[in-house]
Amino acid sequence: MIINDRAYGKIEITDPLIIDLLNTAPMQRLKGINQSSASAFLEPQRNVTRFEHSVGVWYLLKRYGAGKEEQVAGLLHDTPHTVFSHVIDVVFPNVNHNYHEKFADKIILSSDIPQILGKYGLKVENILDKENFPLLEADLPDLSADRIDYFLRDTRWDQLFPDSMVVQFLDGIFVREAKFYFKDKSLASLYAILFINAGRLQWLDPNSHGSYILLAEAVKRALKLKYLTENDLFKTDKEVIGILIKSKDAEIKKYLDRLNPKTKFIYVDAAMAEFTGPNKPRVVDPLVDVDGKLIRISVLIPRLKELFDHFKKTYQIISVSQVKV
Repeated sequence: MIINDRAYGKIEITDPLIIDLLNTAPMQRLKGINQSSASAFLEPQRNVTRFEHSVGVWYLLKRYGAGKEEQVAGLLHDTPHTVFSHVIDVVFPNVNHNYHEKFADKIILSSDIPQILGKYGLKVENILDKENFPLLEADLPDLSADRIDYFLRDTRWDQLFPDSMVVQFLDGIFVREAKFYFKDKSLASLYAILFINAGRLQWLDPNSHGSYILLAEAVKRALKLKYLTENDLFKTDKEVIGILIKSKDAEIKKYLDRLNPKTKFIYVDAAMAEFTGPNKPRVVDPLVDVDGKLIRISVLIPRLKELFDHFKKTYQIISVSQVKV
C-alpha cells in the first residue's frame, strides 16, 4: 500500500497487520472526521483528517524505533474520536479536552480490531493501555509522536514553514530512554517557537474559537431536543451535519448559517466580545542533549521561558466577535 502523505511524502506500508487495521470500520470512519473541525467550514483549505493524522503517528513511531504494540496503538489512538473533533469538548467541557478518550474501549472492542490483533499475536488489552506507550503520548511540554505529527501536518495546508523544514526537524529529532530530544539547540528552539506560532495562527486563532462555539451550540441544542443522541457523535462530520440540517430547527439553522467562508472572527476585548471562553494554549519545551544530559531548551535559553509563559497567559482565555467581510 502506498500513501502520498502531505507531511512526509511517499509512505509505503507493507506490514499486513497495519494494512488490515487500516481497512477496519473504526479507521475508515476517521476519513470523515476533520482535524480542524468547525474552522474548516470557514476555511475549507483546513482539510486534514483524523485518518491521515493517525497514519502519520504510526509512521513516526515506526521511524523512531517504537515496538509493534506502540505502533499499533498509535495507528488506533484516534478511533474513539467524536464527530467534529474537539468541538465536543466544548459541548461537554473538560480540562484536558479529551472527552472522546473514555470511549476507546467501546469503539475498539465492538469492532473486528481485537480479532485482527489476535491473528497477529497481539493482545487488545495491551494496546488499550496508553501508559505502555511513552513515545505515543507524553504530557506537555514533552514531544510525543502524536504532538509531532499534528504540528508538522496542520502547518502544511497553509505552508506556515517550508516542507524542507519538516525534513530538517525529522532528521534532527532522536529518541533515548523513550523520550524525544534534539541534539541541536538552535533547531530545538526553532521548533518550540514555530509550535507556539502554529497555536496562535491555527489552533487558537479567532476563526477556530468562534466557529467551535457556533457548532457546539448547534450540537448542544440538537442533543437537548433529541435530534442527536450520544451514539451519533461517533458518525462522520458529514452525517451529523446532515442530521442537524434535517432538524429544521430555527436556532440550529441560525448557528449553521454562520458556518461558511464568508464568516470571519477577530480578537476583541472581553467587554465587546460575542464569545469569550477558555482555550488550551499548548507549549512544547523540547529536550536537548548537552554532553550526554537531556536539558530543556528553556533552561538553555531562559528567554524562551518568558515567551512560553506569556503565550500561555495571553491565550488562556480568548474573546472574539464576528466581523463583516
